[in-house]
Amino acid sequence: QRRFGLLADFGSALRRPGELRLVYQPRVELASGRCIGAEALLRWDHPQLGEVSPAEFIPLVEDTSLVREATAWVLDKAMHQQSVWRRQGLELCLSINVSAANLREDDLSTRVELLLLKHRLPAESIELELTESAVMDHSGMARDQLLALHAAGVRLAIDDFGTGHSSLSYLQQLPVHVVKIDQSFIRELEEGTREQVLVQSIITLSHDLEYRVVAEGVESQAALQPLLSMGCDE
Repeated sequence: QRRFGLLADFGSALRRPGELRLVYQPRVELASGRCIGAEALLRWDHPQLGEVSPAEFIPLVEDTSLVREATAWVLDKAMHQQSVWRRQGLELCLSINVSAANLREDDLSTRVELLLLKHRLPAESIELELTESAVMDHSGMARDQLLALHAAGVRLAIDDFGTGHSSLSYLQQLPVHVVKIDQSFIRELEEGTREQVLVQSIITLSHDLEYRVVAEGVESQAALQPLLSMGCDE
């Protein structure tokens, strides 16, 4: 009953001002300590239920036709914020999450390019994040959209790397720029050498494939220190 209610209310929230908002998580370059980017994250303040966790409502939305409208809303709001930052002199790369379902839309790349024109943004100022499973979709539609986005100059990132079932031979054929190591690996980084060896291997392999590497969920000095010595980029 709650799931059904949340889906019905989310459709309304997309059209009502004030319920949905974006927050921005900073991305820090480890070598310099500078904030060089941010990731847009969707939040929902439900009028009756209060804050609804994205871990609860996003999987629901992704399984319905609402995912197209939701992604359009996030792309538009995030690009508007990016245009504001750029007018203020902030040169950041803004990451935006895109669902696997969006890759199966034949006009995704076209819609992204139109929004870039609307907000007068260079394509390289935006990075679209896709999960491993989405990137590994062998359908022609998904691959065509990835190639079209790459051709337009939009940066692409593999999110939650290490949690899916990647074929490395397939990954290296895709026009991806960034690999984001899932935070589950980072949380265990300070607990033992086994985790450190695994993360080091991911970083080395990604660099060999010419990907930039971002570690997610770095929230302590104990997690940060080994990443610095491993050569992680962000």
